[in-house]
Amino acid sequence: MGFNETKYCKEYTGFEMMLVSACRHINSNDIVFNTFHWPFLAVHMAKLLKYPDLFLVLEVGLFQNELVKSKKMPYSITDPVLIPNSVFTGDSIDALSVLQRGEITLALLSTSIIDKYGNCNTTVIGPYEKPIYRLPGGGGATEIAGLSKRLIWLLDEHSKRRLVEKLDFITDPGYLDGYDSRVKAGYPPDTGPDSIITPLCIMQFDSITKEAYLDALHPNVTIEQVKENTEWDLKVAKEVKQIEPPTIREIEICRKTMRDAIDQYYVLKPEWTIYLDK
Repeated sequence: MGFNETKYCKEYTGFEMMLVSACRHINSNDIVFNTFHWPFLAVHMAKLLKYPDLFLVLEVGLFQNELVKSKKMPYSITDPVLIPNSVFTGDSIDALSVLQRGEITLALLSTSIIDKYGNCNTTVIGPYEKPIYRLPGGGGATEIAGLSKRLIWLLDEHSKRRLVEKLDFITDPGYLDGYDSRVKAGYPPDTGPDSIITPLCIMQFDSITKEAYLDALHPNVTIEQVKENTEWDLKVAKEVKQIEPPTIREIEICRKTMRDAIDQYYVLKPEWTIYLDK
Protein backbone atom coordinates (compact mmCIF):
# COMPACT_ATOMS: atom_id res chain seq x y z
CA MET A 1 0.00 0.00 0.00
CA GLY A 2 1.40 3.40 -0.99
CA PHE A 3 2.31 6.03 1.58
CA ASN A 4 -0.64 8.30 0.67
CA GLU A 5 -3.17 5.56 -0.02
CA THR A 6 -6.23 5.74 2.19
CA LYS A 7 -6.99 2.73 4.36
CA TYR A 8 -10.70 1.91 4.52
CA CYS A 9 -12.60 -0.08 7.10
CA LYS A 10 -14.17 -3.31 5.82
CA GLU A 11 -16.69 -3.95 8.61
CA TYR A 12 -19.15 -1.31 9.80
CA THR A 13 -22.86 -0.82 10.34
CA GLY A 14 -25.27 1.41 8.46
CA PHE A 15 -25.65 3.53 11.59
CA GLU A 16 -21.88 4.08 11.70
CA MET A 17 -21.89 4.97 7.99
CA MET A 18 -24.67 7.51 8.62
CA LEU A 19 -22.60 9.21 11.34
CA VAL A 20 -19.46 9.22 9.17
CA SER A 21 -21.34 10.73 6.20
CA ALA A 22 -22.84 13.41 8.45
CA CYS A 23 -19.42 14.24 9.86
CA ARG A 24 -18.01 14.62 6.33
CA HIS A 25 -20.67 17.26 5.54
CA ILE A 26 -19.29 19.61 8.21
CA ASN A 27 -16.87 22.30 6.98
CA SER A 28 -14.19 24.10 8.96
CA ASN A 29 -15.79 27.55 8.53
CA ASP A 30 -19.31 26.45 9.46
CA ILE A 31 -21.15 28.03 12.35
CA VAL A 32 -23.01 24.96 13.57
CA PHE A 33 -26.18 24.88 15.62
CA ASN A 34 -25.32 21.78 17.66
CA THR A 35 -28.37 19.72 18.59
CA PHE A 36 -28.90 16.69 20.79
CA HIS A 37 -29.10 13.03 19.75
CA TRP A 38 -27.30 11.75 16.64
CA PRO A 39 -26.20 15.23 15.42
CA PHE A 40 -24.38 15.65 18.74
CA LEU A 41 -22.34 12.54 17.94
CA ALA A 42 -21.54 13.63 14.36
CA VAL A 43 -20.38 17.07 15.50
CA HIS A 44 -18.28 15.56 18.29
CA MET A 45 -16.65 13.29 15.69
CA ALA A 46 -15.88 16.28 13.46
CA LYS A 47 -14.11 18.01 16.33
CA LEU A 48 -12.04 14.95 17.17
CA LEU A 49 -11.23 14.13 13.55
CA LYS A 50 -10.49 17.44 11.90
CA TYR A 51 -11.89 20.69 13.33
CA PRO A 52 -11.18 21.03 17.08
CA ASP A 53 -11.95 24.76 16.87
CA LEU A 54 -15.27 24.35 15.03
CA PHE A 55 -17.65 27.08 16.22
CA LEU A 56 -20.81 25.74 17.84
CA VAL A 57 -24.00 27.29 19.16
CA LEU A 58 -26.11 25.25 21.58
CA GLU A 59 -29.79 25.91 22.15
CA VAL A 60 -29.32 26.56 25.88
CA GLY A 61 -27.17 29.61 25.06
CA LEU A 62 -23.63 28.22 24.99
CA PHE A 63 -21.19 29.35 22.29
CA GLN A 64 -18.08 27.19 21.84
CA ASN A 65 -15.01 27.07 19.66
CA GLU A 66 -12.97 24.22 21.12
CA LEU A 67 -13.26 20.64 22.31
CA VAL A 68 -14.53 19.94 25.79
CA LYS A 69 -11.28 19.80 27.79
CA SER A 70 -12.05 16.38 29.24
CA LYS A 71 -12.84 15.19 25.69
CA LYS A 72 -15.71 13.29 27.29
CA MET A 73 -19.03 13.04 25.53
CA PRO A 74 -21.45 15.41 27.34
CA TYR A 75 -24.69 13.68 28.32
CA SER A 76 -26.78 16.48 26.82
CA ILE A 77 -26.64 20.12 25.74
CA THR A 78 -27.16 21.04 29.42
CA ASP A 79 -24.17 19.09 30.76
CA PRO A 80 -22.13 21.49 33.01
CA VAL A 81 -18.90 20.10 31.50
CA LEU A 82 -19.68 22.27 28.44
CA ILE A 83 -19.60 25.58 30.31
CA PRO A 84 -15.81 25.98 30.93
CA ASN A 85 -15.21 25.67 27.18
CA SER A 86 -17.76 28.29 26.21
CA VAL A 87 -16.63 31.67 24.92
CA PHE A 88 -20.06 32.98 25.94
CA THR A 89 -22.73 31.60 28.27
CA GLY A 90 -26.21 33.02 27.88
CA ASP A 91 -29.66 31.58 27.43
CA SER A 92 -31.92 30.22 24.68
CA ILE A 93 -32.85 33.72 23.52
CA ASP A 94 -29.17 34.42 22.78
CA ALA A 95 -28.84 31.17 20.80
CA LEU A 96 -32.07 31.60 18.86
CA SER A 97 -31.24 35.22 18.06
CA VAL A 98 -28.18 33.97 16.14
CA LEU A 99 -30.54 31.81 14.10
CA GLN A 100 -32.88 34.73 13.54
CA ARG A 101 -30.03 36.92 12.29
CA GLY A 102 -29.19 34.29 9.66
CA GLU A 103 -25.72 33.49 11.04
CA ILE A 104 -26.09 29.71 11.37
CA THR A 105 -24.56 28.13 8.28
CA LEU A 106 -25.27 24.50 9.23
CA ALA A 107 -27.59 22.58 11.52
CA LEU A 108 -28.03 18.84 11.86
CA LEU A 109 -31.26 17.40 13.27
CA SER A 110 -32.40 13.85 13.90
CA THR A 111 -36.03 13.05 13.31
CA SER A 112 -38.72 10.40 13.67
CA ILE A 113 -40.59 10.65 10.37
CA ILE A 114 -39.87 12.70 7.27
CA ASP A 115 -41.64 13.29 3.94
CA LYS A 116 -40.43 13.89 0.39
CA TYR A 117 -40.23 17.66 0.90
CA GLY A 118 -38.08 17.41 4.02
CA ASN A 119 -40.85 18.17 6.49
CA CYS A 120 -40.53 16.37 9.81
CA ASN A 121 -43.00 14.95 12.33
CA THR A 122 -42.00 14.44 15.96
CA THR A 123 -45.44 15.23 17.41
CA VAL A 124 -48.09 12.55 16.77
CA ILE A 125 -48.84 9.36 14.89
CA GLY A 126 -52.43 9.54 13.70
CA PRO A 127 -54.88 12.47 14.06
CA TYR A 128 -53.60 15.28 16.27
CA GLU A 129 -56.84 15.40 18.27
CA LYS A 130 -56.84 11.64 18.94
CA PRO A 131 -53.38 10.26 18.15
CA ILE A 132 -52.37 6.62 18.09
CA TYR A 133 -49.03 7.66 19.60
CA ARG A 134 -47.84 10.97 20.96
CA LEU A 135 -44.17 11.68 20.18
CA PRO A 136 -41.79 13.90 22.21
CA GLY A 137 -42.29 17.06 20.13
CA GLY A 138 -39.94 19.43 18.38
CA GLY A 139 -38.36 21.46 21.16
CA GLY A 140 -36.29 24.12 19.40
CA ALA A 141 -36.06 22.11 16.18
CA THR A 142 -38.87 24.09 14.54
CA GLU A 143 -36.87 27.31 14.74
CA ILE A 144 -33.68 25.52 13.68
CA ALA A 145 -35.37 23.96 10.64
CA GLY A 146 -36.96 27.26 9.72
CA LEU A 147 -33.92 29.52 9.90
CA SER A 148 -30.70 27.54 9.29
CA LYS A 149 -28.91 28.26 6.02
CA ARG A 150 -28.20 24.56 5.49
CA LEU A 151 -30.06 21.77 7.28
CA ILE A 152 -29.15 18.09 7.32
CA TRP A 153 -31.68 15.54 8.54
CA LEU A 154 -30.32 12.35 10.15
CA LEU A 155 -32.64 9.34 10.03
CA ASP A 156 -31.33 6.22 11.78
CA GLU A 157 -33.69 3.80 10.01
CA HIS A 158 -34.40 3.83 6.29
CA SER A 159 -37.90 2.35 6.03
CA LYS A 160 -41.33 3.13 4.63
CA ARG A 161 -42.66 3.95 8.09
CA ARG A 162 -39.97 6.63 8.54
CA LEU A 163 -39.83 8.02 4.97
CA VAL A 164 -43.46 8.69 4.13
CA GLU A 165 -45.48 10.23 1.30
CA LYS A 166 -47.47 12.49 3.65
CA LEU A 167 -47.07 13.34 7.33
CA ASP A 168 -49.83 13.20 9.92
CA PHE A 169 -48.42 16.44 11.36
CA ILE A 170 -45.64 18.86 10.41
CA THR A 171 -43.53 19.68 13.45
CA ASP A 172 -40.49 21.12 11.66
CA PRO A 173 -40.70 22.73 8.22
CA GLY A 174 -38.87 21.48 5.19
CA TYR A 175 -40.08 22.72 1.83
CA LEU A 176 -43.75 22.34 2.91
CA ASP A 177 -45.65 21.50 -0.33
CA GLY A 178 -42.61 21.92 -2.58
CA TYR A 179 -41.72 24.56 -5.18
CA ASP A 180 -41.90 28.05 -3.58
CA SER A 181 -44.36 27.16 -0.80
CA ARG A 182 -41.70 27.55 1.90
CA VAL A 183 -40.85 31.11 0.83
CA LYS A 184 -44.53 32.00 0.47
CA ALA A 185 -45.03 30.85 4.05
CA GLY A 186 -42.54 33.50 5.16
CA TYR A 187 -39.30 31.57 5.64
CA PRO A 188 -36.06 33.19 4.38
CA PRO A 189 -35.33 32.17 0.77
CA ASP A 190 -31.74 31.14 1.52
CA THR A 191 -32.72 28.51 4.11
CA GLY A 192 -34.04 24.95 4.02
CA PRO A 193 -33.02 21.29 4.02
CA ASP A 194 -29.86 20.39 2.17
CA SER A 195 -29.94 16.62 2.53
CA ILE A 196 -31.31 13.57 4.31
CA ILE A 197 -28.70 11.08 5.49
CA THR A 198 -29.79 7.54 6.36
CA PRO A 199 -27.94 4.23 6.92
CA LEU A 200 -28.48 3.49 3.21
CA CYS A 201 -27.91 6.71 1.32
CA ILE A 202 -27.86 10.46 0.97
CA MET A 203 -30.84 12.27 -0.54
CA GLN A 204 -30.76 15.84 -1.77
CA PHE A 205 -33.51 18.21 -2.89
CA ASP A 206 -34.39 19.25 -6.42
CA SER A 207 -33.70 22.97 -6.92
CA ILE A 208 -37.10 23.55 -8.57
CA THR A 209 -39.62 21.08 -7.15
CA LYS A 210 -37.86 20.84 -3.75
CA GLU A 211 -38.57 17.10 -3.72
CA ALA A 212 -35.96 14.76 -2.26
CA TYR A 213 -34.14 12.49 -4.69
CA LEU A 214 -31.50 9.78 -4.35
CA ASP A 215 -28.11 11.43 -4.83
CA ALA A 216 -25.56 8.99 -3.38
CA LEU A 217 -25.42 5.40 -2.13
CA HIS A 218 -23.54 4.13 0.87
CA PRO A 219 -21.27 1.17 0.10
CA ASN A 220 -22.92 -2.17 -0.75
CA VAL A 221 -26.37 -0.58 -1.10
CA THR A 222 -28.41 -0.67 -4.32
CA ILE A 223 -30.82 1.83 -5.85
CA GLU A 224 -33.57 -0.81 -5.68
CA GLN A 225 -32.95 -1.33 -1.96
CA VAL A 226 -33.37 2.38 -1.28
CA LYS A 227 -36.51 2.71 -3.41
CA GLU A 228 -38.11 -0.39 -1.87
CA ASN A 229 -37.70 1.11 1.59
CA THR A 230 -39.08 4.56 0.73
CA GLU A 231 -42.86 5.06 0.76
CA TRP A 232 -43.04 7.58 -2.08
CA ASP A 233 -41.85 7.02 -5.64
CA LEU A 234 -38.31 8.23 -5.03
CA LYS A 235 -36.66 9.97 -7.96
CA VAL A 236 -33.05 9.11 -8.74
CA ALA A 237 -30.19 11.31 -9.94
CA LYS A 238 -28.94 10.71 -13.48
CA GLU A 239 -25.60 9.69 -12.03
CA VAL A 240 -25.91 8.30 -8.51
CA LYS A 241 -22.67 8.78 -6.57
CA GLN A 242 -20.95 5.99 -4.67
CA ILE A 243 -19.85 7.08 -1.21
CA GLU A 244 -16.45 5.92 0.01
CA PRO A 245 -16.42 3.55 3.00
CA PRO A 246 -15.26 4.89 6.35
CA THR A 247 -11.53 5.23 6.71
CA ILE A 248 -9.84 3.37 9.56
CA ARG A 249 -9.41 6.68 11.39
CA GLU A 250 -13.04 7.71 10.85
CA ILE A 251 -14.37 4.42 12.20
CA GLU A 252 -12.02 4.57 15.20
CA ILE A 253 -13.35 8.00 16.13
CA CYS A 254 -16.92 6.95 15.38
CA ARG A 255 -16.70 3.97 17.72
CA LYS A 256 -14.94 5.95 20.43
CA THR A 257 -17.77 8.49 20.23
CA MET A 258 -20.40 5.73 20.37
CA ARG A 259 -18.75 4.14 23.43
CA ASP A 260 -18.60 7.53 25.14
CA ALA A 261 -22.26 8.09 24.28
CA ILE A 262 -23.26 4.75 25.79
CA ASP A 263 -21.30 5.68 28.94
CA GLN A 264 -23.45 8.81 29.09
CA TYR A 265 -26.70 6.80 28.85
CA TYR A 266 -27.40 7.19 25.14
CA VAL A 267 -29.52 4.27 23.95
CA LEU A 268 -28.03 2.59 20.87
CA LYS A 269 -29.67 -0.43 19.26
CA PRO A 270 -27.67 -3.69 19.51
CA GLU A 271 -27.40 -3.96 15.72
CA TRP A 272 -25.60 -0.60 15.65
CA THR A 273 -22.93 -1.64 18.15
CA ILE A 274 -21.89 -5.09 16.94
CA TYR A 275 -18.33 -3.94 16.13
CA LEU A 276 -17.65 -1.87 19.25
CA ASP A 277 -15.72 -4.64 21.01
CA LYS A 278 -13.52 -5.43 18.00
